[in-house]
Amino acid sequence: MRSQIIILQGGEDVRKRTNVELMRTVYDLSNKKKILVIPWTSESDSKEFEYRKIFKGYFSDSGFNEVTFLEKFESEIDINNKISSVDVIYLPGGDPEILYREIKIRSIDSKLKDFKGIIIGNSAGAIILSRGSVIEKRFFKGFGLINFYVFVHFNLSENQNFIIEPNICIPENTWICIEQATRF
Repeated sequence: MRSQIIILQGGEDVRKRTNVELMRTVYDLSNKKKILVIPWTSESDSKEFEYRKIFKGYFSDSGFNEVTFLEKFESEIDINNKISSVDVIYLPGGDPEILYREIKIRSIDSKLKDFKGIIIGNSAGAIILSRGSVIEKRFFKGFGLINFYVFVHFNLSENQNFIIEPNICIPENTWICIEQATRF
């Protein structure tokens, strides 16, 4: 039996490293001690470059021996090689529509579904790993690796009406972990 662990974060300020203990636990669970980041959550190259530096430092400080990034220009073979070389994949926060589109264009969604290891989705990343979410009355589609909808950055004090079920609400700086086992 092989498993996939999905960690959905409601939102984390990666600059402040508000979930550093979680990242250290993920490192401890990792056999390869390598993490792959899919950084495509913004149309701004300068913003993506800035966050790459933050992610590199964050994950290196959490113990990972290697922090790599998928590149939009890479071939399918290069993408497959990078995915097979790690046992942890990280999908950051940002614009879920951009992240969904860029992953779909490259057919990485099927690779995520088949990935046996740990996939972390922070905010936008959590949305696209789930069935989707509603943000400010706008629906964002997910790939359905988890069979429910998520509401990230959840704040109980706000009057939020949920129109889609099943759903789970994940407050800022919190996370949930789901282990899915498959038989061969």
